[in-house]
Amino acid sequence: PDLMRARTAFFTGRRCPRTYGTTLLTTLLSTAVFSTRAFVSVVAWTGSCPGGGLASSAAFASPLGLGSGMMLQCAGRAFGRTVSGTRAVSAMAAGPGRSRKKKPQPKAAFKAAQAAGAAAAVEGGEEEMSNRAKFRALPVDPAVMKRIYDARLTAPMGAAMRNAARSNADELATEKQYKGFSRGPLYRDIPEPVMEMIGSTRKDKLTFIAGSLTLESMPPPLLPEVAFCGRSNVGKSSLINAVTLSTTVRSSDKPGMTQQFNFFVLPRRLMMADLPGYGFAFANPHKMESWKMLMDQYMRQRKSLKRVYVLVDSRHGLKVTDVEFMDRLETAKTSFQVIMTKTDLVQSEDLARRHSMIMDKLSGYNKAVKTIRMVSAYTGAGLIDVVNDMYKLCAKSTDQAPQKS
Repeated sequence: PDLMRARTAFFTGRRCPRTYGTTLLTTLLSTAVFSTRAFVSVVAWTGSCPGGGLASSAAFASPLGLGSGMMLQCAGRAFGRTVSGTRAVSAMAAGPGRSRKKKPQPKAAFKAAQAAGAAAAVEGGEEEMSNRAKFRALPVDPAVMKRIYDARLTAPMGAAMRNAARSNADELATEKQYKGFSRGPLYRDIPEPVMEMIGSTRKDKLTFIAGSLTLESMPPPLLPEVAFCGRSNVGKSSLINAVTLSTTVRSSDKPGMTQQFNFFVLPRRLMMADLPGYGFAFANPHKMESWKMLMDQYMRQRKSLKRVYVLVDSRHGLKVTDVEFMDRLETAKTSFQVIMTKTDLVQSEDLARRHSMIMDKLSGYNKAVKTIRMVSAYTGAGLIDVVNDMYKLCAKSTDQAPQKS
């Protein structure tokens, strides 16, 4: 009879007498088919009785071996809160009718607390900080941040397209008429002399002239020459295509696709070399060793070589292989400059920190250009600085370009 009256009261939504709640809980826990959802519902119902149903639920659920998460969920329901898991601990501690909501912390206060925690960790010892925490604790140079914001280096493609649509609407409409023409939305306002070097017609565009695996098979050094090198899949081929507004250089997502020294020429002005990537690559180890030997010969004996651009992935910064390659350039007394690529894939603060770390490393090299370029071949951000540097190195006279071999 008590069970029938308890069931009737439960399903009709009447106030729960304490004996009815205890009877229902006893029946539920003694059945062969136990429903945790029904158990929680009854606990919530028994919470309306004087004293609540929390004590009864704990007493009956303990022998059954219910998990702590389910018990806490029952506790939250008993106090009239729709909480579950560990959040019900606050409900149990607060009791009925009280709230333990944490006040939102202002962003400024949060950042101050974060900085204080980092400072305390530093005072406690370097071993207490992880590499990520050490990186986050590095200061951000305001001058570098200004460069990043002014050039929109970390802007995603959507933001870059909207900016180009506002400032270069007529130019974008003209470019849509040419099929296969690719240009980053932020690669704009190219000076006329620089555009003349890049070439505005198909016959004046970047042209492939030779692929070499020996120093003797390389094209004659008739023009000033720049080389692009970096770790595998750092974006060498994509950068050359983006800067020269062409699709001549083959690019791929697979590391190590450049298997030889590829030479390209901007007619009568500049020769460009796309070198095989170092580090990880899908290539034979013996072949990679031969590339290393050829690269040393190329850097020492190529008289027309004006500068080597060392490409560094902005997401990772300098790696051991990058430092080793710069050491070889320094030994060969070859001028080089670092270009940070894929800036659209990192945050502004992280980009500024890695820029500062690379600058500190470059201070120990005499042959390094102390200006780091930051670019995104995808959006075109920062490319105008690279092409201006190339223009300063190119031939100013109408020299004859070498013919395709």
